Amino acid sequence: MENLSQKARVYVSLGIVFFIILFSFSIIFYGVYQVYFAPATLFSRNFTDAESVEDFFEERIINVVVLGMHNRNEDNTFGEIYYVDTILIASINFDRDTLSLLSVPRDSYVEISCSGSLDRIRQSYSYGYNLADQSEREEAGMLCALETISNLLEGLELHYYIAMDIEGLKQLIDSMGGVYFEVEEPMIGFTPQESLDKGPQLLDGQGYVTYLTYREPDTRDDLNRMKRQKELLLATFKYFQEMGLFSYVVPTYAAYREHIDTDLSFNQVAALALFAGERLESDAIRDYSLQGEYFTIDDGETYYLNLDQNSKSEIIESLTVMQGDQ
Repeated sequence: MENLSQKARVYVSLGIVFFIILFSFSIIFYGVYQVYFAPATLFSRNFTDAESVEDFFEERIINVVVLGMHNRNEDNTFGEIYYVDTILIASINFDRDTLSLLSVPRDSYVEISCSGSLDRIRQSYSYGYNLADQSEREEAGMLCALETISNLLEGLELHYYIAMDIEGLKQLIDSMGGVYFEVEEPMIGFTPQESLDKGPQLLDGQGYVTYLTYREPDTRDDLNRMKRQKELLLATFKYFQEMGLFSYVVPTYAAYREHIDTDLSFNQVAALALFAGERLESDAIRDYSLQGEYFTIDDGETYYLNLDQNSKSEIIESLTVMQGDQ
């Protein structure tokens, strides 16, 4: 800059300073955009080069209870009374690269383990929550729900659990860019945001939750609702695998951890995402659902599902045989 005049040197210096400030603000604003609108893009790690999936689990076959939690008052973080709206047992066989999914209807009429009362299984968390001391309510609610599920399934060992509330699910789906799915019929909710048109569409977080939780006016629609949930979950699996989105599940999970309760470690979550993205094929997924007949004891105010015990035993036996078949 020796040949430049003093005035020119000032302009050059100001230009350099302006460029540095502009570059810095661009980085800051891009970072803010990622944090609020695309948190998964903050992570570039490819989990396909992680350690062997089995290294993170003591068992070659594990049963993971997946729970969808709903709080009527406020869909926020864990720490309130929740209803167990979705119960799914995922039985994973790492030797055979298979997955068995067992759905338990939320209206199932069962004995609640922590109270001995007979009620719908969706109430199991709230029983444990209400019976415990203030400092132990969340743990007691989850323990009561898990013990009730295990007892219903004739003592089937449940190795791990993962529970997510509605708000966390909405945010997770939004951060993954939504899920492409064909809605088979219009779904009319309380507001336009809670309604869905018929046909193929990209479901955002709200649309995804609307489809999962939608019920027909008939309060005995839980079995059809459960069937729709399975269809959406399987479609989500295929869509994530085709689009290579499983590598983003782990960082997204980390970003919304406050909406999730689980005894799986971070490495175990990463291992399951790796398994789903790289080793599990859609035709290796088996689907089971408990069935029954509805009845009421209060003149139609509340409907309960009386489970078919023979069908339930056959399903549990099938799961046990497959787990023992190495």
